Amino acid sequence: MTQPFVDAEVNRTKSKWVANVFKEFGKSKTTLRSLFYFALSRAEPDYPICGGFVGEIRVTRPYHESDGLKLSKWVGKAREIGYVPKDAILEEVPGEHIFINPSEKDAKQKIELWINKSALNLLLLPICKKLGLNLVSVQSRPTDIALNALLERAKSEAIIISCLSNLSSSDFLFAEDLTQIVLASIKDQYQQNIQIRKMGLTPQQVIDLGIPMVQAEKAEKHRQDRYKKYLKPYGLDPKRMAELDALEVYYSKGISGFVEDKLRELV
Repeated sequence: MTQPFVDAEVNRTKSKWVANVFKEFGKSKTTLRSLFYFALSRAEPDYPICGGFVGEIRVTRPYHESDGLKLSKWVGKAREIGYVPKDAILEEVPGEHIFINPSEKDAKQKIELWINKSALNLLLLPICKKLGLNLVSVQSRPTDIALNALLERAKSEAIIISCLSNLSSSDFLFAEDLTQIVLASIKDQYQQNIQIRKMGLTPQQVIDLGIPMVQAEKAEKHRQDRYKKYLKPYGLDPKRMAELDALEVYYSKGISGFVEDKLRELV
């Protein structure tokens, strides 16, 4: 038996498992991390552990958090083999993305949804179009182009920005950081036209929805310390994080339903 043959058998076995889980999830499109959380939520002990000689399945077990490290690889193989449609698993797209939807006639106020996770754009665009929201996804911080465009929009109507980000030491201050950046960048006369609010994820939302927190990379010490203080009243582990993608699994109507419900509360 040659190593290429063994690798091919392992690829097929793992890819079939990915395809079965994707089909069970029942989404036409989802993100890599949403698929991870769905796999993690399943009780079935069907994740294959392959032998090292001919690639046969030696044992199966429930999916573990640590298995997520290789999910991207097996999803990629499943695409190559054709078990999963090539455009079905959404991943991060570098750069900044601004989607403008028309305002209602004579509207005096506009709500915008800002996120720092571009993989979710295609899942959120339909609800943003339905509700007439602008959608803006950035990476670590908005560029001057995005800030100048925001300022132009604020000239004609008041804007409420609702922010969505992971509950993690790196991302939990997304709304606060954006507020400081906007206040430092825009002219005084337009500050009153822009409000910034945090939609999620909050510690209480994570607790209420039963979203599992997973291992996270450490951020800078000052952010890690603030994150620890932020989570302390809720008894959550500051070494772990909860991701927006989990809303596709743990919110009954998915992330778009979560956004719609939270915005209706805001309105």
